[in-house]
Amino acid sequence: MCPSAQPDMEGARIIGVLSGEPDAPQVAYLERGVEVDLSVTDQLGELAPSEVFRFAAKCETSRCCHFDGSRCALAGRIVDQLPEVVDFLPRCQIRPTCRWFAERGGAACRRCPQIVTMIPRGDDALNRAARPEAAVAGSTFGNSRQDNA
Repeated sequence: MCPSAQPDMEGARIIGVLSGEPDAPQVAYLERGVEVDLSVTDQLGELAPSEVFRFAAKCETSRCCHFDGSRCALAGRIVDQLPEVVDFLPRCQIRPTCRWFAERGGAACRRCPQIVTMIPRGDDALNRAARPEAAVAGSTFGNSRQDNA
């Protein structure tokens, strides 16, 4: 599972709700996933679903700009570039199938609560970690099917 998916990806489910401040986001993880009903997202008004929720879905491997052919380069950048934000592994419903955990272990989990799928443009640590080496301007964590990925 990709822990930073888009709501329209196959099998997507909500795994958390975003909280915190724009410059210090936090994810409040749900005890169990909620399947995504895109018709409900109309109730969010002008907010994009990824500005409110954190999604997980099946890793799309080669269809994602973060997949380097064998592993998730995004998980590597997160571990290499971002600080740990918790001292313990957060309760996580997808850990047994999470690509980031499988590839980077607890180091990814201790950084995971600060990851938001859609982040404002800028040059802060989250934006730098989100950018694939060959990325165009813009930033999103997770799947790259959007123009600003």
